[in-house]
Amino acid sequence: MYPSNQANRLYYGGLPHIGNALWGAWSSDEVQKAAEAYENYSLSTNLLIKGLNPPTSSKIRLGGGSPAKFQPFKQCLVDIESTIQNRVLSDYPLAAGDDQAKLPIIAYYDLKYSKKISENNIIFTHSSTHAFTLVMEAILDYGDVVLMTAPNYGLFTFIPERVGGRLRLLELSAKDDWKINPKRLKKLIDEINFELKADYDRNRGKYIFRRSDLAPKISAFVNYNPHNPTGVVYSKKDESLLLEISSICKDSGIFVVDDLAYSGLEYDRKNIALPVCSLDGHFDNTITLYTLSKSYGLAGLRSGMIVANEIVGSYIRDRIFQASDSLSILQSSAMSTVFKIDEDSQAEREKYFSHITQEYYERFIFVKGIVSGFGSLKSSEVDLLDSIFQKNNLSSSLDSQMSGINSVSIVVEPQSGFFVLLDLTKLIGKSYKGFKIIDDKSLLQFLYTADNIKVLTGNAFCWTDGSQLIIRATIAQDYNDILDGFLRLKSSIELLED
Repeated sequence: MYPSNQANRLYYGGLPHIGNALWGAWSSDEVQKAAEAYENYSLSTNLLIKGLNPPTSSKIRLGGGSPAKFQPFKQCLVDIESTIQNRVLSDYPLAAGDDQAKLPIIAYYDLKYSKKISENNIIFTHSSTHAFTLVMEAILDYGDVVLMTAPNYGLFTFIPERVGGRLRLLELSAKDDWKINPKRLKKLIDEINFELKADYDRNRGKYIFRRSDLAPKISAFVNYNPHNPTGVVYSKKDESLLLEISSICKDSGIFVVDDLAYSGLEYDRKNIALPVCSLDGHFDNTITLYTLSKSYGLAGLRSGMIVANEIVGSYIRDRIFQASDSLSILQSSAMSTVFKIDEDSQAEREKYFSHITQEYYERFIFVKGIVSGFGSLKSSEVDLLDSIFQKNNLSSSLDSQMSGINSVSIVVEPQSGFFVLLDLTKLIGKSYKGFKIIDDKSLLQFLYTADNIKVLTGNAFCWTDGSQLIIRATIAQDYNDILDGFLRLKSSIELLED
Protein backbone atom coordinates (compact mmCIF):
# COMPACT_ATOMS: atom_id res chain seq x y z
CA MET A 1 0.00 0.00 0.00
CA TYR A 2 2.87 2.35 0.76
CA PRO A 3 5.59 1.82 -1.86
CA SER A 4 9.15 2.48 -0.76
CA ASN A 5 9.59 5.24 -3.30
CA GLN A 6 6.81 7.20 -1.64
CA ALA A 7 9.39 8.54 0.81
CA ASN A 8 11.76 9.56 -1.95
CA ARG A 9 11.84 12.94 -3.63
CA LEU A 10 10.54 12.82 -7.16
CA TYR A 11 12.88 15.68 -8.06
CA TYR A 12 16.45 16.01 -6.88
CA GLY A 13 18.89 18.83 -6.31
CA GLY A 14 16.45 21.68 -5.90
CA LEU A 15 12.83 22.75 -5.71
CA PRO A 16 10.28 21.36 -5.47
CA HIS A 17 9.14 18.05 -4.07
CA ILE A 18 5.79 17.87 -5.84
CA GLY A 19 4.13 15.05 -3.95
CA ASN A 20 3.92 11.31 -3.48
CA ALA A 21 3.31 8.35 -5.77
CA LEU A 22 -0.12 7.73 -4.27
CA TRP A 23 -1.42 11.00 -5.63
CA GLY A 24 -0.39 10.25 -9.22
CA ALA A 25 -3.94 9.32 -10.21
CA TRP A 26 -4.86 12.99 -10.55
CA SER A 27 -1.62 14.94 -10.73
CA SER A 28 -2.38 17.93 -12.93
CA ASP A 29 -0.47 18.89 -16.04
CA GLU A 30 -0.03 22.41 -14.65
CA VAL A 31 1.64 21.09 -11.50
CA GLN A 32 4.00 18.92 -13.52
CA LYS A 33 4.95 21.85 -15.75
CA ALA A 34 5.50 24.08 -12.72
CA ALA A 35 7.73 21.44 -11.12
CA GLU A 36 9.81 21.19 -14.29
CA ALA A 37 10.10 24.98 -14.50
CA TYR A 38 11.39 25.24 -10.92
CA GLU A 39 13.71 22.31 -11.46
CA ASN A 40 15.16 23.95 -14.55
CA TYR A 41 15.50 27.26 -12.69
CA SER A 42 17.47 25.65 -9.87
CA LEU A 43 19.61 23.23 -11.92
CA SER A 44 21.83 24.87 -14.51
CA THR A 45 22.87 21.45 -15.82
CA ASN A 46 19.38 21.17 -17.33
CA LEU A 47 19.83 24.35 -19.36
CA LEU A 48 23.09 24.19 -21.29
CA ILE A 49 22.40 23.97 -25.00
CA LYS A 50 24.00 20.83 -26.38
CA GLY A 51 27.16 21.52 -28.33
CA LEU A 52 27.70 25.00 -26.86
CA ASN A 53 30.06 26.11 -24.11
CA PRO A 54 28.74 27.01 -20.65
CA PRO A 55 28.52 30.74 -19.90
CA THR A 56 31.51 32.45 -18.30
CA SER A 57 29.76 35.65 -17.20
CA SER A 58 28.46 36.17 -13.67
CA LYS A 59 24.99 34.83 -12.91
CA ILE A 60 21.98 37.11 -13.23
CA ARG A 61 18.97 35.92 -11.19
CA LEU A 62 16.01 37.91 -12.43
CA GLY A 63 13.70 35.24 -11.01
CA GLY A 64 14.50 35.76 -7.32
CA GLY A 65 11.71 36.02 -4.76
CA SER A 66 13.40 37.76 -1.83
CA PRO A 67 12.48 41.35 -0.93
CA ALA A 68 14.97 44.19 -1.37
CA LYS A 69 17.75 44.57 1.16
CA PHE A 70 16.10 47.47 2.92
CA GLN A 71 16.38 47.84 6.67
CA PRO A 72 13.82 45.56 8.36
CA PHE A 73 11.04 46.99 10.49
CA LYS A 74 13.08 47.99 13.52
CA GLN A 75 10.42 47.62 16.21
CA CYS A 76 10.15 43.87 15.50
CA LEU A 77 13.81 43.47 16.40
CA VAL A 78 13.39 45.66 19.49
CA ASP A 79 10.51 43.49 20.71
CA ILE A 80 12.44 40.28 20.03
CA GLU A 81 15.29 41.59 22.17
CA SER A 82 12.81 42.55 24.89
CA THR A 83 11.36 39.02 24.78
CA ILE A 84 14.80 37.51 25.18
CA GLN A 85 15.60 39.78 28.10
CA ASN A 86 12.30 39.62 29.97
CA ARG A 87 10.55 36.33 29.25
CA VAL A 88 11.17 32.96 30.89
CA LEU A 89 12.91 31.13 28.06
CA SER A 90 13.23 27.87 29.99
CA ASP A 91 9.48 27.27 29.63
CA TYR A 92 8.08 25.57 26.56
CA PRO A 93 5.48 27.67 24.72
CA LEU A 94 2.03 26.24 24.11
CA ALA A 95 1.24 24.61 20.77
CA ALA A 96 -1.55 27.17 20.36
CA GLY A 97 0.99 29.98 20.64
CA ASP A 98 1.92 32.62 23.16
CA ASP A 99 -1.23 34.26 24.57
CA GLN A 100 0.63 37.45 25.48
CA ALA A 101 1.66 37.92 21.84
CA LYS A 102 -1.95 37.46 20.74
CA LEU A 103 -3.32 40.41 22.70
CA PRO A 104 -2.33 43.14 20.19
CA ILE A 105 -3.81 41.06 17.34
CA ILE A 106 -7.12 40.67 19.19
CA ALA A 107 -7.21 44.41 19.84
CA TYR A 108 -6.31 45.17 16.22
CA TYR A 109 -9.17 43.07 14.86
CA ASP A 110 -11.57 44.75 17.27
CA LEU A 111 -10.52 48.30 16.36
CA LYS A 112 -9.83 47.81 12.65
CA TYR A 113 -12.58 45.39 11.61
CA SER A 114 -15.00 45.36 14.60
CA LYS A 115 -14.34 41.62 14.91
CA LYS A 116 -14.37 40.01 18.34
CA ILE A 117 -11.77 37.26 18.14
CA SER A 118 -9.99 35.32 20.87
CA GLU A 119 -6.70 33.50 21.40
CA ASN A 120 -8.29 30.42 19.82
CA ASN A 121 -8.63 32.19 16.47
CA ILE A 122 -4.88 32.86 16.20
CA ILE A 123 -2.13 30.40 15.32
CA PHE A 124 1.50 31.43 14.88
CA THR A 125 3.58 29.70 12.22
CA HIS A 126 7.09 29.76 10.79
CA SER A 127 5.99 31.41 7.52
CA SER A 128 3.03 31.78 5.19
CA THR A 129 4.17 28.63 3.37
CA HIS A 130 4.15 26.76 6.66
CA ALA A 131 0.76 28.29 7.41
CA PHE A 132 -0.67 27.27 4.04
CA THR A 133 0.62 23.72 4.47
CA LEU A 134 -1.00 23.46 7.92
CA VAL A 135 -4.27 24.80 6.51
CA MET A 136 -4.24 22.27 3.68
CA GLU A 137 -3.60 19.45 6.14
CA ALA A 138 -6.48 20.67 8.31
CA ILE A 139 -9.22 21.18 5.71
CA LEU A 140 -8.45 18.77 2.84
CA ASP A 141 -9.68 15.22 2.61
CA TYR A 142 -8.16 12.86 0.04
CA GLY A 143 -9.32 13.95 -3.42
CA ASP A 144 -10.65 17.38 -2.45
CA VAL A 145 -9.82 20.29 -4.74
CA VAL A 146 -8.09 23.59 -4.03
CA LEU A 147 -8.92 26.32 -6.52
CA MET A 148 -6.26 28.93 -7.30
CA THR A 149 -5.97 31.75 -9.77
CA ALA A 150 -3.71 31.44 -12.79
CA PRO A 151 -1.19 33.01 -12.63
CA ASN A 152 -0.39 32.44 -8.96
CA TYR A 153 2.35 31.97 -6.40
CA GLY A 154 3.85 28.87 -7.99
CA LEU A 155 5.26 27.24 -4.87
CA PHE A 156 1.78 27.02 -3.33
CA THR A 157 0.55 24.89 -6.24
CA PHE A 158 2.41 21.79 -5.04
CA ILE A 159 1.17 21.79 -1.45
CA PRO A 160 -2.40 20.48 -1.98
CA GLU A 161 -1.10 17.44 -3.85
CA ARG A 162 1.46 16.75 -1.14
CA VAL A 163 -1.38 16.18 1.31
CA GLY A 164 -3.64 14.24 -1.04
CA GLY A 165 -5.61 17.07 -2.61
CA ARG A 166 -5.97 18.29 -6.16
CA LEU A 167 -5.33 21.62 -7.87
CA ARG A 168 -7.62 23.41 -10.32
CA LEU A 169 -7.14 26.86 -11.81
CA LEU A 170 -9.28 29.94 -12.42
CA GLU A 171 -7.72 31.93 -15.24
CA LEU A 172 -7.33 35.69 -14.85
CA SER A 173 -7.36 37.96 -17.89
CA ALA A 174 -6.58 41.50 -18.96
CA LYS A 175 -10.22 42.15 -19.88
CA ASP A 176 -11.09 41.78 -16.18
CA ASP A 177 -8.14 43.98 -15.18
CA TRP A 178 -6.47 40.81 -13.92
CA LYS A 179 -9.05 40.48 -11.17
CA ILE A 180 -11.32 37.54 -10.36
CA ASN A 181 -14.46 37.33 -12.47
CA PRO A 182 -17.24 36.16 -10.09
CA LYS A 183 -19.39 34.68 -12.86
CA ARG A 184 -16.52 32.58 -14.14
CA LEU A 185 -15.68 31.58 -10.57
CA LYS A 186 -19.24 30.39 -9.90
CA LYS A 187 -19.42 28.50 -13.19
CA LEU A 188 -16.08 26.78 -12.58
CA ILE A 189 -17.05 25.79 -9.02
CA ASP A 190 -20.28 24.20 -10.23
CA GLU A 191 -18.49 22.36 -13.04
CA ILE A 192 -15.72 21.00 -10.84
CA ASN A 193 -18.03 19.87 -8.03
CA PHE A 194 -20.24 18.11 -10.59
CA GLU A 195 -17.19 16.36 -12.08
CA LEU A 196 -15.94 15.31 -8.64
CA LYS A 197 -19.29 13.83 -7.63
CA ALA A 198 -19.60 11.92 -10.92
CA ASP A 199 -16.05 10.57 -10.67
CA TYR A 200 -16.59 9.51 -7.06
CA ASP A 201 -19.76 7.64 -7.98
CA ARG A 202 -18.05 5.85 -10.90
CA ASN A 203 -14.59 5.21 -9.45
CA ARG A 204 -15.03 4.74 -5.71
CA GLY A 205 -11.84 2.65 -5.54
CA LYS A 206 -9.70 5.73 -6.30
CA TYR A 207 -10.79 7.22 -2.99
CA ILE A 208 -9.90 4.44 -0.54
CA PHE A 209 -7.74 6.84 1.48
CA ARG A 210 -10.60 9.28 1.92
CA ARG A 211 -11.70 9.73 5.54
CA SER A 212 -15.21 10.86 4.70
CA ASP A 213 -17.82 8.80 2.85
CA LEU A 214 -19.04 11.96 1.12
CA ALA A 215 -17.97 12.84 -2.41
CA PRO A 216 -14.90 15.07 -2.76
CA LYS A 217 -15.48 18.75 -3.50
CA ILE A 218 -13.73 22.09 -3.74
CA SER A 219 -12.64 22.84 -0.19
CA ALA A 220 -10.74 26.11 -0.63
CA PHE A 221 -10.24 29.04 -2.97
CA VAL A 222 -6.91 30.85 -2.59
CA ASN A 223 -7.07 34.63 -2.91
CA TYR A 224 -3.78 36.55 -3.11
CA ASN A 225 -4.12 40.17 -2.04
CA PRO A 226 -2.02 41.90 -3.21
CA HIS A 227 -1.67 39.38 -6.01
CA ASN A 228 1.56 37.58 -6.78
CA PRO A 229 2.77 37.89 -9.53
CA THR A 230 0.54 40.54 -11.15
CA GLY A 231 0.80 43.07 -8.30
CA VAL A 232 -2.97 43.74 -8.48
CA VAL A 233 -4.57 45.02 -5.26
CA TYR A 234 -8.14 44.43 -4.01
CA SER A 235 -8.76 47.52 -1.89
CA LYS A 236 -11.79 49.19 -0.30
CA LYS A 237 -12.83 50.15 -3.83
CA ASP A 238 -13.23 46.42 -4.56
CA GLU A 239 -15.32 45.64 -1.48
CA SER A 240 -18.40 44.66 -3.51
CA LEU A 241 -16.27 42.39 -5.72
CA LEU A 242 -14.67 40.69 -2.71
CA LEU A 243 -18.08 40.31 -1.10
CA GLU A 244 -19.44 38.62 -4.23
CA ILE A 245 -16.43 36.30 -4.46
CA SER A 246 -16.63 35.35 -0.79
CA SER A 247 -20.41 34.87 -0.95
CA ILE A 248 -20.05 32.47 -3.88
CA CYS A 249 -17.51 30.46 -1.90
CA LYS A 250 -19.55 30.58 1.30
CA ASP A 251 -22.71 29.37 -0.46
CA SER A 252 -20.72 26.45 -1.89
CA GLY A 253 -19.11 25.50 1.44
CA ILE A 254 -15.69 26.67 0.30
CA PHE A 255 -13.11 28.39 2.52
CA VAL A 256 -11.46 31.52 1.17
CA VAL A 257 -7.76 31.29 2.01
CA ASP A 258 -6.82 34.95 1.99
CA ASP A 259 -3.06 35.28 1.52
CA LEU A 260 -1.94 38.74 2.66
CA ALA A 261 1.79 38.10 2.23
CA TYR A 262 2.29 41.32 0.24
CA SER A 263 -0.06 43.45 2.33
CA GLY A 264 1.79 46.65 3.13
CA LEU A 265 3.53 46.88 -0.25
CA GLU A 266 0.72 48.73 -2.06
CA TYR A 267 2.18 51.70 -3.96
CA ASP A 268 -0.97 53.77 -3.39
CA ARG A 269 -1.10 54.00 0.39
CA LYS A 270 -4.70 55.26 0.25
CA ASN A 271 -5.82 52.03 -1.43
CA ILE A 272 -4.42 49.18 0.61
CA ALA A 273 -5.45 45.52 0.53
CA LEU A 274 -8.85 44.78 2.08
CA PRO A 275 -8.93 41.43 3.92
CA VAL A 276 -11.91 39.20 3.15
CA CYS A 277 -12.29 38.41 6.86
CA SER A 278 -13.21 42.06 7.48
CA LEU A 279 -16.43 41.72 5.48
CA ASP A 280 -19.57 41.33 7.59
CA GLY A 281 -20.59 37.69 7.92
CA HIS A 282 -17.48 36.29 6.25
CA PHE A 283 -15.00 35.78 9.08
CA ASP A 284 -15.83 32.11 9.73
CA ASN A 285 -15.53 31.28 6.04
CA THR A 286 -12.12 32.92 5.69
CA ILE A 287 -8.69 31.64 6.65
CA THR A 288 -6.25 34.55 6.65
CA LEU A 289 -2.49 34.14 6.22
CA TYR A 290 0.11 36.67 7.37
CA THR A 291 3.90 36.82 7.15
CA LEU A 292 6.69 39.25 8.03
CA SER A 293 8.86 38.10 5.11
CA LYS A 294 7.86 40.40 2.24
CA SER A 295 6.56 43.65 3.70
CA TYR A 296 8.74 43.92 6.79
CA GLY A 297 12.08 42.76 5.36
CA LEU A 298 12.23 39.79 7.72
CA ALA A 299 12.22 36.74 5.45
CA GLY A 300 15.15 35.32 7.40
CA LEU A 301 13.17 35.39 10.65
CA ARG A 302 10.52 32.97 9.28
CA SER A 303 7.46 34.28 11.06
CA GLY A 304 3.85 33.81 9.95
CA MET A 305 0.35 33.60 11.34
CA ILE A 306 -3.11 32.17 10.66
CA VAL A 307 -6.37 33.81 11.75
CA ALA A 308 -9.37 31.51 11.35
CA ASN A 309 -12.44 30.20 13.11
CA GLU A 310 -11.84 28.17 16.26
CA ILE A 311 -12.56 24.78 14.71
CA VAL A 312 -9.98 25.24 11.97
CA GLY A 313 -7.60 26.69 14.55
CA SER A 314 -7.93 23.62 16.76
CA TYR A 315 -7.02 21.28 13.91
CA ILE A 316 -3.97 23.35 13.05
CA ARG A 317 -2.90 23.57 16.69
CA ASP A 318 -2.99 19.77 16.86
CA ARG A 319 -0.83 19.51 13.74
CA ILE A 320 1.75 21.81 15.27
CA PHE A 321 1.77 19.82 18.50
CA GLN A 322 2.29 16.55 16.61
CA ALA A 323 5.05 17.93 14.40
CA SER A 324 7.08 20.20 16.68
CA ASP A 325 5.27 20.51 20.02
CA SER A 326 5.22 24.32 19.74
CA LEU A 327 6.75 27.33 17.99
CA SER A 328 9.28 29.89 19.15
CA ILE A 329 8.00 32.89 21.08
CA LEU A 330 10.53 35.02 19.18
CA GLN A 331 8.55 34.67 15.95
CA SER A 332 5.25 35.34 17.72
CA SER A 333 6.77 38.36 19.45
CA ALA A 334 7.82 39.86 16.12
CA MET A 335 4.45 39.14 14.52
CA SER A 336 2.65 40.69 17.47
CA THR A 337 4.62 43.91 17.00
CA VAL A 338 3.10 44.80 13.62
CA PHE A 339 -0.46 44.68 15.00
CA LYS A 340 0.00 47.23 17.79
CA ILE A 341 -2.76 49.83 17.56
CA ASP A 342 -1.43 52.77 19.54
CA GLU A 343 -0.95 55.91 17.45
CA ASP A 344 2.85 55.84 17.61
CA SER A 345 3.03 52.23 16.42
CA GLN A 346 0.59 52.83 13.56
CA ALA A 347 2.48 55.95 12.49
CA GLU A 348 5.79 54.07 12.60
CA ARG A 349 4.38 51.26 10.42
CA GLU A 350 2.97 53.66 7.85
CA LYS A 351 6.20 55.65 7.75
CA TYR A 352 8.07 52.41 7.05
CA PHE A 353 5.60 51.28 4.36
CA SER A 354 5.52 54.70 2.70
CA HIS A 355 9.27 54.60 2.32
CA ILE A 356 9.70 51.07 0.97
CA THR A 357 6.68 51.22 -1.35
CA GLN A 358 7.99 54.43 -2.88
CA GLU A 359 11.33 52.70 -3.35
CA TYR A 360 9.69 49.74 -5.08
CA TYR A 361 7.55 52.01 -7.27
CA GLU A 362 10.63 53.95 -8.34
CA ARG A 363 12.39 50.71 -9.21
CA PHE A 364 9.42 49.68 -11.33
CA ILE A 365 9.54 52.99 -13.23
CA PHE A 366 13.28 52.44 -13.71
CA VAL A 367 12.62 48.97 -15.16
CA LYS A 368 9.76 50.32 -17.28
CA GLY A 369 12.18 52.82 -18.79
CA ILE A 370 14.66 50.05 -19.63
CA VAL A 371 12.08 47.62 -21.01
CA SER A 372 9.63 49.94 -22.78
CA GLY A 373 11.87 52.94 -23.45
CA PHE A 374 11.60 56.59 -22.49
CA GLY A 375 9.03 57.17 -25.21
CA SER A 376 6.48 55.02 -23.38
CA LEU A 377 6.71 56.97 -20.13
CA LYS A 378 4.28 59.60 -18.91
CA SER A 379 5.74 63.03 -18.24
CA SER A 380 5.47 62.45 -14.48
CA GLU A 381 7.35 59.15 -14.88
CA VAL A 382 10.10 60.86 -16.90
CA ASP A 383 10.46 63.45 -14.13
CA LEU A 384 10.63 60.67 -11.55
CA LEU A 385 13.24 58.84 -13.61
CA ASP A 386 15.37 61.97 -13.75
CA SER A 387 15.12 62.16 -9.97
CA ILE A 388 16.11 58.49 -9.67
CA PHE A 389 19.23 59.07 -11.78
CA GLN A 390 20.27 62.02 -9.62
CA LYS A 391 19.42 60.45 -6.26
CA ASN A 392 21.34 57.24 -7.04
CA ASN A 393 24.30 58.87 -8.81
CA LEU A 394 23.53 57.08 -12.06
CA SER A 395 25.27 58.35 -15.18
CA SER A 396 23.08 60.51 -17.39
CA SER A 397 24.65 58.75 -20.38
CA LEU A 398 22.51 55.76 -19.46
CA ASP A 399 19.55 57.58 -20.97
CA SER A 400 20.67 56.42 -24.39
CA GLN A 401 20.51 52.79 -23.21
CA MET A 402 16.86 53.14 -22.24
CA SER A 403 15.49 52.82 -25.75
CA GLY A 404 13.50 49.70 -24.84
CA ILE A 405 14.12 46.00 -25.25
CA ASN A 406 13.07 44.77 -28.67
CA SER A 407 10.32 42.11 -28.69
CA VAL A 408 9.66 42.52 -24.93
CA SER A 409 6.67 44.21 -23.29
CA ILE A 410 5.22 44.61 -19.80
CA VAL A 411 2.10 42.47 -19.31
CA VAL A 412 0.51 44.45 -16.48
CA GLU A 413 1.78 47.40 -14.48
CA PRO A 414 1.97 46.28 -10.81
CA GLN A 415 0.17 48.18 -8.09
CA SER A 416 2.29 46.59 -5.37
CA GLY A 417 5.22 44.33 -4.64
CA PHE A 418 8.52 43.82 -6.41
CA PHE A 419 7.81 41.78 -9.53
CA VAL A 420 7.08 42.63 -13.13
CA LEU A 421 5.62 40.26 -15.74
CA LEU A 422 7.26 40.49 -19.16
CA ASP A 423 5.94 39.14 -22.46
CA LEU A 424 8.65 37.55 -24.62
CA THR A 425 6.26 35.79 -27.02
CA LYS A 426 7.79 37.54 -30.03
CA LEU A 427 10.98 35.53 -29.46
CA ILE A 428 9.24 32.28 -30.46
CA GLY A 429 10.83 30.93 -33.62
CA LYS A 430 14.02 32.99 -33.29
CA SER A 431 17.37 31.19 -33.15
CA TYR A 432 20.67 31.38 -31.29
CA LYS A 433 23.54 29.60 -33.05
CA GLY A 434 21.07 27.24 -34.68
CA PHE A 435 19.07 26.64 -31.47
CA LYS A 436 15.44 27.73 -31.82
CA ILE A 437 13.22 29.14 -29.08
CA ILE A 438 9.89 27.31 -29.10
CA ASP A 439 8.71 27.17 -25.46
CA ASP A 440 9.52 27.92 -21.81
CA LYS A 441 12.33 25.36 -21.58
CA SER A 442 14.10 26.52 -24.75
CA LEU A 443 13.82 30.15 -23.59
CA LEU A 444 15.50 29.21 -20.30
CA GLN A 445 18.21 27.32 -22.20
CA PHE A 446 18.90 30.27 -24.46
CA LEU A 447 19.10 32.85 -21.68
CA TYR A 448 21.36 30.65 -19.56
CA THR A 449 23.71 29.62 -22.35
CA ALA A 450 23.92 33.07 -23.93
CA ASP A 451 24.65 35.08 -20.78
CA ASN A 452 23.97 33.09 -17.57
CA ILE A 453 20.55 34.66 -16.99
CA LYS A 454 17.98 32.88 -14.81
CA VAL A 455 14.27 33.80 -14.91
CA LEU A 456 10.99 32.23 -13.80
CA THR A 457 8.92 31.34 -16.85
CA GLY A 458 5.14 31.19 -17.10
CA ASN A 459 4.88 27.49 -16.32
CA ALA A 460 6.36 28.16 -12.86
CA PHE A 461 3.38 30.35 -11.91
CA CYS A 462 0.72 28.55 -14.00
CA TRP A 463 0.40 30.94 -16.92
CA THR A 464 -2.33 29.21 -18.88
CA ASP A 465 -1.84 30.56 -22.41
CA GLY A 466 0.62 28.09 -23.90
CA SER A 467 1.11 30.26 -26.98
CA GLN A 468 2.80 32.95 -24.90
CA LEU A 469 6.26 33.21 -23.34
CA ILE A 470 5.85 35.11 -20.05
CA ILE A 471 8.51 35.61 -17.40
CA ARG A 472 8.41 37.03 -13.87
CA ALA A 473 11.33 39.33 -13.12
CA THR A 474 12.30 40.82 -9.79
CA ILE A 475 12.83 44.53 -9.22
CA ALA A 476 13.99 44.03 -5.61
CA GLN A 477 17.63 44.85 -6.33
CA ASP A 478 19.76 47.95 -6.18
CA TYR A 479 19.81 50.10 -9.31
CA ASN A 480 23.14 48.95 -10.66
CA ASP A 481 22.08 45.29 -10.40
CA ILE A 482 18.73 46.06 -12.04
CA LEU A 483 20.49 47.88 -14.84
CA ASP A 484 23.03 45.12 -15.34
CA GLY A 485 20.39 42.40 -15.31
CA PHE A 486 17.93 43.96 -17.72
CA LEU A 487 20.58 45.30 -20.09
CA ARG A 488 22.14 41.85 -20.26
CA LEU A 489 18.68 40.47 -21.02
CA LYS A 490 18.48 43.05 -23.80
CA SER A 491 21.91 42.23 -25.23
CA SER A 492 21.14 38.51 -25.16
CA ILE A 493 17.90 39.01 -27.08
CA GLU A 494 19.81 41.05 -29.66
CA LEU A 495 21.87 37.91 -30.40
CA LEU A 496 18.80 36.12 -31.75
CA GLU A 497 18.22 35.71 -35.47
CA ASP A 498 14.91 35.36 -37.33
